Amino acid sequence: MKIYGMVDLQRKLSKLSREVPEIAKNEIEATGRLIEAEAKSNAPVDTGSLRQSGYYESINGGFGAKVTFSVAYAPFIEFGTGGSVMIPDGWGDLAEQFKGKGIRQINLPARPFLIPAYAKESKALIGRLNKHLAKLT
Repeated sequence: MKIYGMVDLQRKLSKLSREVPEIAKNEIEATGRLIEAEAKSNAPVDTGSLRQSGYYESINGGFGAKVTFSVAYAPFIEFGTGGSVMIPDGWGDLAEQFKGKGIRQINLPARPFLIPAYAKESKALIGRLNKHLAKLT
């Protein structure tokens, strides 16, 4: 039995193994930076400290991105406080670590800035990666 097209298949697979990791890293970095910029734009401004505290960081050898807002009150702006807490589906574990002790209850409404940016840009990332894969195959 003879299998035709194996050389061509091996060539395409070799090309994919070289190009896909670099494309993925570039798209992940671009997405991380877009999330940072959009979250800063979405963030409410009082003194400007919240916006200024945001930064992007490449992780996992470029195959991951981390966007952090370092001011201590950032999660309380994102999720709200007291009876006004709003935790989107899938974010409970993250929000739980910022739960207060119930000593003081200040009902600040949630003003999400980071999660909406993440939701929008992570969806766009999947679309861009699919377009790249379609071009390569």
